[in-house]
Amino acid sequence: MKIICPDGNGYAYYVQAVDESRYIRARGVETFIVKAGDYWNGPEGSDAANFRERCEARVTTEDAIGSTWRYQFHLQIPQGYPEYSPKQTLGQWHNGTYDTVFNRYEEGVFTICLNNKEAGSFVEYQTPLNKGVWNTFVYTFTWHASLGAIAASVNGRTVVKETGIPLVPATTQSMHFKYGIYRNMRAGLVGPVQEASYRLVSRAAG
Repeated sequence: MKIICPDGNGYAYYVQAVDESRYIRARGVETFIVKAGDYWNGPEGSDAANFRERCEARVTTEDAIGSTWRYQFHLQIPQGYPEYSPKQTLGQWHNGTYDTVFNRYEEGVFTICLNNKEAGSFVEYQTPLNKGVWNTFVYTFTWHASLGAIAASVNGRTVVKETGIPLVPATTQSMHFKYGIYRNMRAGLVGPVQEASYRLVSRAAG
């Protein structure tokens, strides 16, 4: 189901969730919960067909290619967050076909990943993520097929700084942001209940 939300700070969005119990918005904090079999678009939808479980905010305000944008948010996962494989995605920037930049969390390891399948490029940058407290993320992107740039910091420490790179595929028309929890599963695999909270999510022209 779609949960329609008020406009965010510099963006409009809705939440992709199996039902309203998976998304909690209170006192400026958004909490996303995923349980086994959470296929937001139903048992006949694409998520079920590919064993993709999620509760995610889908930002409908998109970034034009050639533009520069700054994103910021605070992320907290509980102290008792279940460590688990396969990967969980805690924030992704999507080119309409797949995620170009995404935050991967798997078995206690957090990485920021740059993914350009057309260029045959996949690079990941590992960074600490502290459980039970708010972690501050800041990203600045210039979306471009050959002259792209990204700067990313976590808790005030620069993790990624790249310029003049093929950040997006040449066919990309625009980029959009998603945040919450998304996990890639496989047939017969039963995942634990997981949750992540976000606050002060913002999008602004760079």
